[in-house]
Amino acid sequence: MAAALLLLARGAAAAPPGRADLTGTLRLVLPGGATSPGADAVVWVAGAHRSAVRSSAQPPAIASREKRFDPHVLVVTRGTTVTFPNVDPIYHNAFSRTPGSEFDLGLYRRGAARAFTFRGTGLVRLYCNIHAEMAAYVLVLDPEDAFAVADGTGSFRLADLPAGRQLVHVWSEKGGEKELTVDVGAEGAAPLEVVLDASSYRPMPHQNKFGKDYPPATQGVDRY
Repeated sequence: MAAALLLLARGAAAAPPGRADLTGTLRLVLPGGATSPGADAVVWVAGAHRSAVRSSAQPPAIASREKRFDPHVLVVTRGTTVTFPNVDPIYHNAFSRTPGSEFDLGLYRRGAARAFTFRGTGLVRLYCNIHAEMAAYVLVLDPEDAFAVADGTGSFRLADLPAGRQLVHVWSEKGGEKELTVDVGAEGAAPLEVVLDASSYRPMPHQNKFGKDYPPATQGVDRY
């Protein structure tokens, strides 16, 4: 009995008490050594989410706006349906050729919207079949993962994580991926500072939905 009580006491002492927030800042190292805020970088901890914490005021969406996707980076969980409204006075055709998440929403005009349900996890690259300059990313995580997207200053906050040592994942379009172990909730711990090397980043060339190069842009055609 005494041995059993000792084991229980050790187990209780080893278990991290409660939950805590993780705040921090991400910065990118640019060519030449200058730095910039890691805006739109994603930070997540696998398996750390509690259903009572996450809520959404409206369904996630990526709009085609002024010949760009807004937002540029969207994080959703597996099984989420994302809408793709077109608010431009021209046609758009959102698509992805990412293996396992391929879709083609076809050509649609202003005021129309299409949707796609992301059933696999991972990074999905999104393009427009008409405008080669349009690109965005959808990062699909498991429903149990806690995540945050850095704001324009590179700051982020992951709320209500399990206290104790956690493996923190970071992804940035320009800075790539990084993993680090953090002691969440440690007494006196300073906000986390993450630096990602973006010095070799170059925009990724891509082809249209047919796997061919984009034709030269047509000037003066209102619908495109």
